[in-house]
Amino acid sequence: MVKRLVLLISLICSISTLHAQFEGTWGVGVHAGYASAAERPGAGVHLHYYLTNNLRFVPSYTRFLERKGEGLWMAETDLHYILPLSYAASLYPLAGVHYSNWHHDPTAAGAIAMEEHTNHRLGASLGLGFQHDISYRVRANLELKYQFINDYSQLLLTAGFGFWF
Repeated sequence: MVKRLVLLISLICSISTLHAQFEGTWGVGVHAGYASAAERPGAGVHLHYYLTNNLRFVPSYTRFLERKGEGLWMAETDLHYILPLSYAASLYPLAGVHYSNWHHDPTAAGAIAMEEHTNHRLGASLGLGFQHDISYRVRANLELKYQFINDYSQLLLTAGFGFWF
């Protein structure tokens, strides 16, 4: 019984040690997703920087397809807290801030009496992500977050792929 307990503790310690070798490293990736309030898909790029072995800083840019004269892009900055599930899989709660630019061109949608305008919005995000390390420096991830935006709050589901240096 004692041998099994020692083996289990050793295994847990080795998994956390093996998984926690990222402090100070950078990563880059691409992502695609769907925004519920905007009702359209989008794609973008993101960077990852590990501030500590479990805390990651993630700036990103996403551009969404234009629909009925409305364009949307957003720049975000999230913090991820990595919770290893195994050597290759992690969950991470996330929180962040973002800036979004909602451009409305009523003439593209067929309206004549309205003027073109742009709404600039600051907001916050809360969510959860899952990351799977495909190989030593390659990963795939899936995120679901709620974006708190004045008059434009929405769910955002994204899937991404990337690597780190």
